Amino acid sequence: MHDLLHLARLALAFGRVDRVTFHPDGVTRESDTDHTVMLALVAPALAAQLRPDLCPALVCAFSVVHDLVEVKTGDTNTIGITAEGRIEKAARESSALTELRAELAAFPWIVHTLDRYEAQVEPEARWVRYIDKVLPKLTHALNRGATLRLMGKSADEIRTDGACQRELLRAEYPEFPEADALLWASVQTAESACIPKEQP
Repeated sequence: MHDLLHLARLALAFGRVDRVTFHPDGVTRESDTDHTVMLALVAPALAAQLRPDLCPALVCAFSVVHDLVEVKTGDTNTIGITAEGRIEKAARESSALTELRAELAAFPWIVHTLDRYEAQVEPEARWVRYIDKVLPKLTHALNRGATLRLMGKSADEIRTDGACQRELLRAEYPEFPEADALLWASVQTAESACIPKEQP
């Protein structure tokens, strides 16, 4: 029961980690659990529809744990992040993963699933990491660019940033042309949502 209570406490704390992105109201911050549930729905559904070679149940399992280290580190805004920032983020997350392995030793399924996801060897783990990059664009579209406007991003900058990210992901995940198409469509949708509508 002690271990189960700790796991429940971690889950609740995870829901209090706010991301940089907003809900459709443009005011309420998206939480890590909001994002995780979205990914756990979207990634396996897309896998089942577009990639029958992937196991949707495993995609869902990886989605559930993919950001769990952020219960320790918090969310890191990666929009415009530097190379040094990425290195520091990786170091903090590696340390958090070590802590979680110790704290969740009573639940080896969670630890094993986290380790498998972080290894990025299995195609389902790689699919989840790629589709994870699509989701922020969906929230940008739903909140009409509230996060991006707050950061001073123009529609042109959104497209340029998206194109740069696309090239990096294409090189890292060449086996997923379907995810590439989804990413670019999501960039265009976010860009369109950020363009102010002309007044009648």
